[in-house]
Amino acid sequence: MRPSNPQLGEMTIKVPAPFAGISDLGFTAQYRAQPFNEPQRDVPFLIEGPQPPMRRLAELLQLLSGTESPAYEWSDPVMLSDEVVVLAFRDRIAKPATLSDGARAPEYVMNLVCPVVFRFLRDCAMIAHLRLSEVIEMRVSADRKSVADLTMPLGDIVQPNGERLLWGLSA
Repeated sequence: MRPSNPQLGEMTIKVPAPFAGISDLGFTAQYRAQPFNEPQRDVPFLIEGPQPPMRRLAELLQLLSGTESPAYEWSDPVMLSDEVVVLAFRDRIAKPATLSDGARAPEYVMNLVCPVVFRFLRDCAMIAHLRLSEVIEMRVSADRKSVADLTMPLGDIVQPNGERLLWGLSA
């Protein structure tokens, strides 16, 4: 017997080193549990790394919050400490995706997750002009269990790459 209101459990995506030249700066996107057929809730991003590049990153992420898009928006980034910045992805599309069209739960989850993480990476490269690592690693876990480890070439996510390095080597 199926539950009357199936739930998407809590999900976390960790991206350990998305920015070129910095192996100890990464982010986590956190999806809270919610019913499948509800509009997507805001997805908080927790970005952690060493102090000098984090300060520069926080400044550059301001460019994302000023972007006009009918589909989504970014909150203003907030520095919680010298080594932690948070911001949120807000879906503006009113009609939620549903499973009623016969989609399987794993497809639904990937269609929910990839656009948020990929959009963040694309916006970092195309709007903030940040240089991303040539290979992007992601670790997906749901309800505290590992679901998938993914490694993708950057070209499958965004082209062209940005030119700004967080270490201040290029403007």
